[in-house]
Amino acid sequence: MRWVSLVARFCVAVVVLPVLAGCYTLIPVSSLQPAPGTKVAVLLNDEGRMHTAQQVGPYTARIDGKLVQATESNYVVSVTDVVDIRGTHSKWTGETVPLPRSYVMTTYERRFSKPKTFLLIGTAAAGFVALVATFNLFGFGGTSESGGGGPPVDQ
Repeated sequence: MRWVSLVARFCVAVVVLPVLAGCYTLIPVSSLQPAPGTKVAVLLNDEGRMHTAQQVGPYTARIDGKLVQATESNYVVSVTDVVDIRGTHSKWTGETVPLPRSYVMTTYERRFSKPKTFLLIGTAAAGFVALVATFNLFGFGGTSESGGGGPPVDQ
């Protein structure tokens, strides 16, 4: 019974949690005024990296979050993640940061990607099936009791 509990926990950790997280893709924003509430990723230019260093940290390349407000001159973003030029992520808890558009090189919309998520689910499921088959976790399959592999028995 203990194995069933461990297998259930493994299923949750490997299959369910990645599905809940999902896979996202970045698509360039098509409008000049994205709607508030849109999940965005804002790439900063060199000037933006220099001027936002005290607000979001040095060497910031990308700011991810939810758009609070977009005007002709500014974005206001509720920040969830900051990525520096080395690729290091810093998690944030929704602090709002105003970003002048002159600091922004490109703005992307962060959208849920069904194909990437289905690929992730399929890969996780295949890995789970391989694990179950390799270690015979559910007791399927036979044992090799009718062997013939041992030494002959003397009579």
